[in-house]
Amino acid sequence: MPIDSPELRGDLLACLPSLVIDIPLAQSGQRVVYLGYFEDIKIPPDVFPLDGEDPDEKPFLHGWGAWGRIVVKVVSGADSVTLARLQAETAILEEVRPKSFPKLLYCDLFIDNPVTDERLNERLYVSIEEFIDSSPLSAIADQYNGNEKKIIELALGISNALLPLWMHPRKFVHRDIKPANLLIRPTGEVVVIDLGIVRETGAVGVTHDGPGPGPFTPGYGAPEQMNNEKSAVSFKTDFFSIGVLMYRLLSGVDPFVPRVNMAVHEIMLAAASIHPPVLIGAAGSSQGFSDFVAKAMMKVPWQRHRTPAIFIEELQALQKT
Repeated sequence: MPIDSPELRGDLLACLPSLVIDIPLAQSGQRVVYLGYFEDIKIPPDVFPLDGEDPDEKPFLHGWGAWGRIVVKVVSGADSVTLARLQAETAILEEVRPKSFPKLLYCDLFIDNPVTDERLNERLYVSIEEFIDSSPLSAIADQYNGNEKKIIELALGISNALLPLWMHPRKFVHRDIKPANLLIRPTGEVVVIDLGIVRETGAVGVTHDGPGPGPFTPGYGAPEQMNNEKSAVSFKTDFFSIGVLMYRLLSGVDPFVPRVNMAVHEIMLAAASIHPPVLIGAAGSSQGFSDFVAKAMMKVPWQRHRTPAIFIEELQALQKT
């Protein structure tokens, strides 16, 4: 697991000498995350601004101070699979540019110090994103607990945020919807983060095929995702995770993690076999809310909502009741 360290900060500042690190944020997957900003006055004199001769050339360091507060994500010594995932994430952000995801400002793989050309001890994959004034859902979940109306609004916000991925010609699937990956702006708007295990429907992917689990977060991953049934992974996989989130927020109970300290294989078995009590009885929800969540958490994808449009339309109908 990567950790913040003087060595990592030293390598990062060697590559980006005008960066000022404010504080380290919570780790995100295999990345160390920092909050900071750039000061153009700290740019070394031998890092020249653009000469204007190449219209496709992007400035390095110059003008980055105008970004204000930014989020820097760093991976040190990434293996080939991790690097492929990270590069896929940044490529999707550049291609799709979904409005409800943080804007990608810069990314690169550093093997050498770009200022001195000296070889780094370990290669660094660095991405820089805009800072979102927000709180992670994991920190403010109590504001939604038991509130059916707010949970419906949240689910609708998540669905609308993911719609550009779901409806893209390549049909992307996020595969990691959970409270830590959902930022809530002061206005209530939802921002989705972390495309680290996003998948293109029908693509080969970068992880193994066959027996053994695919990448997932225990308690939120759909059965087809955990079983690594790549051909069955689609937007309906994200529907499952949204259903789990709605169930948990309304009832206060994890539908597939009924007790603490469950092993991952036990959670996998629970998600594949346990049918949690319906919310109308377990938490006093409305019939419509209970039915919607139960359908979203069906074990096999074809039993869930058929399209993103239907999923969103049903949430909108619940919103009006």
